[in-house]
Amino acid sequence: MSARVRRAAGTTVPVALLLYAGCRWLDGRDHHHGPGLWWNLGHAAFLASWVGFAILAVAMARPSRPSGRARGAGIATLAGIGAFTWVTLTDLFPGLPDLPDPLRLVGPLLFLGGLVTLLAVTARAQQHRRWWAFPLLAVAATLTVSANLDLLPVAAVLFGAALLPAWRYRRQLPTGASAPAKERSASGATR
Repeated sequence: MSARVRRAAGTTVPVALLLYAGCRWLDGRDHHHGPGLWWNLGHAAFLASWVGFAILAVAMARPSRPSGRARGAGIATLAGIGAFTWVTLTDLFPGLPDLPDPLRLVGPLLFLGGLVTLLAVTARAQQHRRWWAFPLLAVAATLTVSANLDLLPVAAVLFGAALLPAWRYRRQLPTGASAPAKERSASGATR
């Protein structure tokens, strides 16, 4: 997958989530969230964020030398994205059948578990010194928005930071290999 597509997806996720938050705020000024212009625009932005997440999940699950763990996490993430997408579509089109309750419960867990694993595998493969921070940012973003949907702007920023290894190019090395000295010093890995 091209770096341009990954960068576009990496930008789309937080921007679309911020747009959704803004539309949600505009829609709720009358203390009621429901069908209407801002509701529809917000949900369209939310759908765009899921497309961005899906592109990044595929990119992380298919590095130059994919592991079984990355492939499995990619599948779990995409399944979770599918569940979230279906729920968003039923908000936009009330005539669609609701997602069954077990899938409503499992979908978010698949998304978060898969995304956390993909971020950990990707950040470690790119030899980020604090690789564990990226999965933790994704967990923090999810917990923030789960606690209160009004905190969606905070979650958007946290997701934007969490997804950096997914869209910023940093050469992935085979397990056990180290970057040439010039690359290590340029990336700050020798500090």
